[in-house]
Amino acid sequence: MALDREVVVRTALDLLDREGLDGLTLRKIATALDVKAPALYWHFQNKQQLLDEMATTMARDAVKEQPPPNQPWQDHLRMVANGLRQMLLSRRDGARLFGGTYMTDASPVTAGEPVLRALVDAGADLRHAVGVSRTLNCYVIGFVLEEQGVVSPSGERDHRFDPEHRRSRIDEDHFPLTARSSEYVFGDLDRSFSDGVDLIISGMDQLLRAGAKDQHKGSAQRISTKD
Repeated sequence: MALDREVVVRTALDLLDREGLDGLTLRKIATALDVKAPALYWHFQNKQQLLDEMATTMARDAVKEQPPPNQPWQDHLRMVANGLRQMLLSRRDGARLFGGTYMTDASPVTAGEPVLRALVDAGADLRHAVGVSRTLNCYVIGFVLEEQGVVSPSGERDHRFDPEHRRSRIDEDHFPLTARSSEYVFGDLDRSFSDGVDLIISGMDQLLRAGAKDQHKGSAQRISTKD
């Protein structure tokens, strides 16, 4: 098997699932490929370049599915959020790997064009369209970062993050709301994730409604002035 960038990256991703990000080293990757570590430097100057390419490969694999045409912007955002979450969860330490890495080609970046178009067509200016997209991405990465700390790659939940265990540590007489919130913090993670996405969408919806109202008011004032 020829040693090229794609082979190195795919091997590194498989090794990530076994070793985790902290255990991933160029030496271990080289051993898995049955080569000496210096051979990897023909393709990547350092480990960070390899991590960037690994994250880009994950993103490139995940964006092959395009959203249906004429889909409401709300559905666009939900599809993006769910797709990003599943991509990050598909790899051990996926959120840690992906956060802050540099995309080495444009395809994962330009995949966001339909979302921006749907938002702009709905009345958002480009600044706010980018803002809600970035906010959503940061939310998903942060959520999965916490999720992967609570649930192991095997699917087993750390008992320390059980809702009842959290509640038992809190003085319910003095902090009743905090104690009762345990169910929403560490309970159904799928529901918690969807709730957060809906809050972001609701905020954007309010912004669009306010913009439409201001635009209508301005039009009415111009007509009144002409009269």
